[in-house]
Amino acid sequence: MKNTQLKVRLVLMLILQYAAWGAYLTSLGRYLGNAGLGPQIKWFFAMQGIVSIFMPTLMGIVADRYIPAQKTLSLCHGLAGLFMLGAGLYGLTAGTGVQFAPLFTLYSISVAFYMPTIAISNSVAYNAMGKNGMDPVKEFPPLRVFGTVGFIASMLATNFIKIGGVAMQDNYTQLFSSGILSLILCAYALTMP
Repeated sequence: MKNTQLKVRLVLMLILQYAAWGAYLTSLGRYLGNAGLGPQIKWFFAMQGIVSIFMPTLMGIVADRYIPAQKTLSLCHGLAGLFMLGAGLYGLTAGTGVQFAPLFTLYSISVAFYMPTIAISNSVAYNAMGKNGMDPVKEFPPLRVFGTVGFIASMLATNFIKIGGVAMQDNYTQLFSSGILSLILCAYALTMP
């Protein structure tokens, strides 16, 4: 694979990787507050830190010993996406009666599988670059910037796009957006070298 082609593929992977996170990270509190879960917002954000303590290690072991990193990335994004879609579906069906426990459970499982993908996507990129004679230490950082671009673009879309006259940042649609982006990356990761 030519280096330019590989770089384009890695850029797309990184855009999707961080766009899935940007779709809800800065606006989730607004939705939770609107849903009457204002006092529990802290638990949703704390959960990202809690699962980040152990899940990257566990899934890293899986990626290193049992399943190739691309497939582990796909598996994690598939599960994260499905559970995030489940959280969005719960928000849709519960309407104004959103309860903490079901939403928090679905969200927590989703982020438990999302958080390891940050390191695993880096591993996929480093491995692909190394196999193509590229220097990951020198050539990865400019590509990684596009992950930030993806995060910001997704965040801005969530903040400004209105569906049915309601901004995505004000309701559960941001969870659908994140879940869909994760499922797209789930499929795309299977094509990575």
